Amino acid sequence: MVKGCASARGLARTSEQPKGHHCHSLILSVVAAVLRRRPATFFEVATREDGSCVEVLALRHGQSEWNAEGRWQGQADSPLTSLGEQQALFAAQQLLDSGEFFDTIASSDLQRARRTAEIIAEIVGNGIVKLRTEFRERSAGPWQGLTRAEIEMRWPDAIAQKRWPDGYESDESVISRVVPAIYELATTSDCLLVIAHAGLIRALDRASNAPPTSVPNLSGRWYRLEERLVPGNIVNFSAEATSHGIE
Repeated sequence: MVKGCASARGLARTSEQPKGHHCHSLILSVVAAVLRRRPATFFEVATREDGSCVEVLALRHGQSEWNAEGRWQGQADSPLTSLGEQQALFAAQQLLDSGEFFDTIASSDLQRARRTAEIIAEIVGNGIVKLRTEFRERSAGPWQGLTRAEIEMRWPDAIAQKRWPDGYESDESVISRVVPAIYELATTSDCLLVIAHAGLIRALDRASNAPPTSVPNLSGRWYRLEERLVPGNIVNFSAEATSHGIE
């Protein structure tokens, strides 16, 4: 079991918030509101007598069939490809070689994430995966199942300009369901692995005021849980992009 804060993971140690745009202020206000609704036991996670803290590694699932086809998945339940299973096995071996052991492994209940978590849990966990609907990918609304070319045809320049369609789930909505679930799991964990989706990790980055980054299959970020999320190092176990930039 991994205990305490691992400085090698590059976790920030300052409580100061970097200056940001209005959208960051809005996101952070949502996070603050979510945290205020947590039971008191959640706050104890960040204030243990021995000075230790809970760490979370959030990773995206391996390549799915719709990733391979370049289709926007949203909450559709596309399975892993054989490459996706190989990616999960490689990531698990890399985590094992680095000495990581997770006392809790949780996952989105969508099968591309669930299967990724099951493979990893057999190697760097106790084989048990806690499934959480809160960790599902954001809803993609009418874009679900479409390729980038099909989206561009019907919504020209929408992706580049981040003009999301009606029914596309906002970061605020994702944060409001994900953050409480993470803190709930953290009440009984020292080192937590969450296998989820690109949209979820991007939302966590915004919630923690981390700089935006791409999220290939089997990549993600470390976080430390305090009164707010503290971002740490980026992790990438995928040697190449295998999802065509589609969530």
